[in-house]
Amino acid sequence: MPLKDDLNNVIDPILAAFHDQIKMSINAHLVRAYLQADAQVISWGKTKLRGLPILYEGPPVQQAIDWATKHGAKLVTQMDEDTKSRLAQVISDGIKNKRGIPGLARDIRKDFDDMSKYRSRLIAQTETNSALSQASETRMKDIGVTGKEWIVIGDERTCEICLGNEAQGAISINQKFKSGHDAPPGHPGCRCALAPVMLPE
Repeated sequence: MPLKDDLNNVIDPILAAFHDQIKMSINAHLVRAYLQADAQVISWGKTKLRGLPILYEGPPVQQAIDWATKHGAKLVTQMDEDTKSRLAQVISDGIKNKRGIPGLARDIRKDFDDMSKYRSRLIAQTETNSALSQASETRMKDIGVTGKEWIVIGDERTCEICLGNEAQGAISINQKFKSGHDAPPGHPGCRCALAPVMLPE
């Protein structure tokens, strides 16, 4: 049996034990972010679109749950593959360096803990941004907003991708930004936001 199959036989049960817990946590977080963004756009619309009717029958809970379930499942699958690949490398290096079972166990625990903390933060930031942007853009279209604008933080960590999108200024609600994205995030860890704009007719 190839080493990859052996590693999968060890790693798959570990990931399976965390899989449902991770998925539930991610989905709950995405639903909250989605509903928060929806409420923010409605609030903006009520103050900026005076005279235009805004039909609002409450938060789109089912829409938020459906989006989070679909997006969360894709995210967990991707995390599983990334985690498998990284752990396989740690195990392979440990075997090659004759670390023994105790040494290998320490290497896995340390690498998995380090990876979990970093990836958890990165994933939380990226996916919260994705949920906020998705809900914002959907609600903007629903209430008749005609344009959108990419908003950057503007500090030393702001990347060229996002600066290019911001430089476009206000664009049509159905247009893509320079980077090819409909809305933030433009990359993992993106801190940008999407703002509604009413374009002149």
